[in-house]
Amino acid sequence: MYGPSMKPPLRLATAAAAALALSAAPAVAAPLTFTVKEGSANNVVAQGVTTFFTGMYSLDGSPRGHVMGVEPTSGGRSLTFAFGSGARIVARQAPGTTGSTSRLTIVGGTGRFLGATGVVDTRSAKGVYTHTVTYRLPPRGTPRTSMAYVVRLGKAQIVPRGGAQGLGNGRVIAGTVANAAGTKVGDYSVDSTLAFVYGAGTYEWYSGDFGYVFADGTLQASGPYQRASAAAPGALKPSGRVVTGGTGAYAGMRGQVVVTPNPDGTSVHSFTLIRR
Repeated sequence: MYGPSMKPPLRLATAAAAALALSAAPAVAAPLTFTVKEGSANNVVAQGVTTFFTGMYSLDGSPRGHVMGVEPTSGGRSLTFAFGSGARIVARQAPGTTGSTSRLTIVGGTGRFLGATGVVDTRSAKGVYTHTVTYRLPPRGTPRTSMAYVVRLGKAQIVPRGGAQGLGNGRVIAGTVANAAGTKVGDYSVDSTLAFVYGAGTYEWYSGDFGYVFADGTLQASGPYQRASAAAPGALKPSGRVVTGGTGAYAGMRGQVVVTPNPDGTSVHSFTLIRR
């Protein structure tokens, strides 16, 4: 998930993680603790919203992935912990919440955190953010629903509101969803923010929200994704996003969607859903 020329961001995150296998009954995992040392150059403030992107490292200094977030000045924030393995945890804070101590609600995860629930307790002191993540996984044997569709994107609309290299800019896209036979079965939308640029501008990281509208209901997803030119190494790598909810036939659904780009510009969106 890293480009060949990527340099570690100026922020530094230290992560200690305890993995938990699915058990016969729901179980609380050992807390995951991240200590983030701030670096101001990675903050982008645009129209009252701070967007940040930072490296995440294990205690021995090995890279583990990234932490990124969106923080409105009015309070509330969205955080994503993106591990190098491809697993993600997404957490959100209630709007209007401010201060050096806060609690965020985990809205889901991907990979080994599939279907995760729980909380993220955040403390800030002298520029150091400490995030204690306590999560719960679904019991073993919880029914899962799998489905896959092909998405074709329309032209991206860039909302200029960022700083250097366009950081903080919005990227809004509409698209169509088709089944394996090529028949349109729904619509797709993306509303994302550019969080980080590297590899001489060849690679970009976005944090976004995604919507799928079908005849029998809707699905929403959230999380980061990479974008690169077709000629860039790693441009066609899959990425996972957290399914945060749905309506209609998908009401109460959580899980993940893995997006695999195709050379023709389309992408396969493979869902694994759990009803909670």
